[in-house]
Amino acid sequence: GHPMTALWAVPDPAKASGTEAEQHLAFAEAYRMLSNRIAVFTNLPMGSLDKLALQQHLDEIGRDGSGPN
Repeated sequence: GHPMTALWAVPDPAKASGTEAEQHLAFAEAYRMLSNRIAVFTNLPMGSLDKLALQQHLDEIGRDGSGPN
């Protein structure tokens, strides 16, 4: 098949500088961003979306972290 792909850019927390607390915060923020995007994705109505609509939602999630408006 032809799997769908999406770019959900997140700042690399391993490149964070600062105090240990600031570095920890960078990892927590990256986790939060990905977790929110995955939650939106898993709540999409997969059965009622065609391939184009699903790709649009995936792209939208990557742009602003939200799902369908």
